[in-house]
Amino acid sequence: MIHRASTSRHRVLVLTPFPPRLDGPHGGARVMAQLLSLLALRHELALLTLRGPGDLAVDPVVARRSAIVTEIPRPGGELALFGRWKRLAQLGLALPGGTPAWAVDWRIPRFAEELRSVTRSWTPDVVQAEFGVMGQYLAAVPPPARRLLVEHDPGHRAAVEALRAAHGFARLPARAEVRSWSRYEQRVLANVDAAAVFTEYDRRALVAASPGLVVRRLRLGADLPEAPLDPLGTDPPTLLFVGSYDHPPNVDAALRLATGIFPRVTSRRPDARLVLVGPAPPPRLRAAATAGVEVTGLVDEVRPYLDRAAVVVAPLRLGGGMRVKVLEALAAGKATVASRLAVEGLDVADGRELLVADSDEEFADQILRLLGNPVERETLASEARRWAEQNLGWDAALDALDSLYDRLVESRA
Repeated sequence: MIHRASTSRHRVLVLTPFPPRLDGPHGGARVMAQLLSLLALRHELALLTLRGPGDLAVDPVVARRSAIVTEIPRPGGELALFGRWKRLAQLGLALPGGTPAWAVDWRIPRFAEELRSVTRSWTPDVVQAEFGVMGQYLAAVPPPARRLLVEHDPGHRAAVEALRAAHGFARLPARAEVRSWSRYEQRVLANVDAAAVFTEYDRRALVAASPGLVVRRLRLGADLPEAPLDPLGTDPPTLLFVGSYDHPPNVDAALRLATGIFPRVTSRRPDARLVLVGPAPPPRLRAAATAGVEVTGLVDEVRPYLDRAAVVVAPLRLGGGMRVKVLEALAAGKATVASRLAVEGLDVADGRELLVADSDEEFADQILRLLGNPVERETLASEARRWAEQNLGWDAALDALDSLYDRLVESRA
């Protein structure tokens, strides 16, 4: 049962950079599908999405509940959703106005034309852009429609952290990317009436970038499996990392795990295995598939890998937004070791629902601690599932959006 926080039903046109899918290959597709499928029960929803090569169509549940669904083809051979710093050297440095390379790739004239057509014929109350990449289209939205940016993973923060991690010649394009992101986000925020984010850190960052802008934090939810998965996993003991590797912070985390953390684990537990699951692994990550390390690429379903895992590991050190991979591990009832950044914004406690580590040595120690203590692993998994059952519903986020829509529509008067 969904409890409405608002008695007003609004027309909301949602712009997405890829089709929302409940079974999507990355967290962004799954989060959007879960939230939009429920949002469509509260409001009249229209969806305008880009669909790249290899992308599946909009999830049938989302499509059935939407008044309009339009998919616009996006040229290109990759899934690069959130940023491709390697392309900056050949593209971004030459771009007038400092637009990040990925924003240029997602600038599709036909999409802009369709947006103008739908806003004229369907007259939405609110046009909602999911991810900063789609924020570039909001400047063309005519009144009286109000413009809302839902920012899942602010690019400027990730670019700054990538610059800190870069060395040698790599610092030149990384520095240019920081400048590009700063200019781009300023332009986008200047053309929105409100914004929503998923962490307090990101909320403060957007407020600092655009003083006076209404920025609301949404509480991220996750779909719960009907029953928790195996809390111990199967033999041999397996460590699991899940991510979409077109997202540079995931590549960094996976490489860190494979080359810095896992060797420390196998020096004391040679029977341990590491599985890196997710689409678009770059060559340098595939090269990490040595003895004991498996790089799967895209898989049909992540659940079997989660079920077999002894420990889920999230050693993220770059990027913002909310870590869907951590939420899904907690919801599945799996023992998890994560960085502080990976659990930023989650009301979880180190040693209760999961274990927190920062350095490679700390990660290895925490992983070995769990591999050597099945009782603690099972207790941690049980507490993770209990926390997920109490905290990962979508009602709070939906109520916050209801309130934000009301405020935006009332401000037109």
